[in-house]
Amino acid sequence: MDESDFVGALVPGHPWPRVEALRQGPFPCPGVEGPDGVFGDTRTLLHVTPRFDPARPFVVIAFLHGWCATLTRRIGGRRYHVVETYRLIEQIDATGLNAGVVAPQLARDADTAIVAMPGHPGGFAVPGAFAGYLDEALTRIAQRRGDGVDAYRRAPLLLMSFSGGYRAAAKVLTVGGVADRLIGFIGLDTIYGETDAFAAWFAAHHRHAFIAAVYTGGREHAHASAGPTQALARSLAALELDGVRVSATLPRRLRPGVAAFRHVGDPSLHLDLVADGWPRFDRPVRRLLARVAGFGEV
Repeated sequence: MDESDFVGALVPGHPWPRVEALRQGPFPCPGVEGPDGVFGDTRTLLHVTPRFDPARPFVVIAFLHGWCATLTRRIGGRRYHVVETYRLIEQIDATGLNAGVVAPQLARDADTAIVAMPGHPGGFAVPGAFAGYLDEALTRIAQRRGDGVDAYRRAPLLLMSFSGGYRAAAKVLTVGGVADRLIGFIGLDTIYGETDAFAAWFAAHHRHAFIAAVYTGGREHAHASAGPTQALARSLAALELDGVRVSATLPRRLRPGVAAFRHVGDPSLHLDLVADGWPRFDRPVRRLLARVAGFGEV
């Protein structure tokens, strides 16, 4: 098989994680074009954690990758890979959460030298489209496991984004059709814009959701995420939402009403931040997800 066409389990003899082609992913999307299939990949990474049990409370983690990335080396890509470079699955498995994982392929292996908007949300900009994608992805997991789909359709949703995934994240939060399921958003050096969308979502849903974001840079770094992230924090503080105290530190528990925005260092940390974290805080996906209560394994 040509690896560029790969679908199936990534590890022989193990059903998870796996890559599946779906019909309702963000791409292809009418009017969005790029060279070499940049905006043409229909695949999604699917996973369930060890000892996953849909009969117990579980959370669905949706991850939106950054520029220059592909889901796994098995499907190609020259630079960053969600499974191998970000070590996403390894970190999620280490949390102890009872969880399902979905991660759509956004622009493949692309930066602004290749397409004008590598973080294009594609079909996720259509109202309700993400809800359709999520239902298809979770139905595929249920079918692979031989489960009924009802529990998957009721499960709470946690959204994570890295770097250029923020445009898609903003659409998921505001028009994705999943607001009633979202329990929180975790941003890993990702809020480079769309601050009005993030603020509007949290203002409307802070009673049952949290927002926690880390960022790099400072005033001397014009293209870092510091400026937009700090602007978002100021906007939320100005709203004086009931029960919300905007914080510059990450709390021990990520629960409804938390609005935390932590500066973690210089932009030189950015490219390896998902896998390596920042000083005294390694493996950030694992450590942040472990602060989400209510979905631990027995």
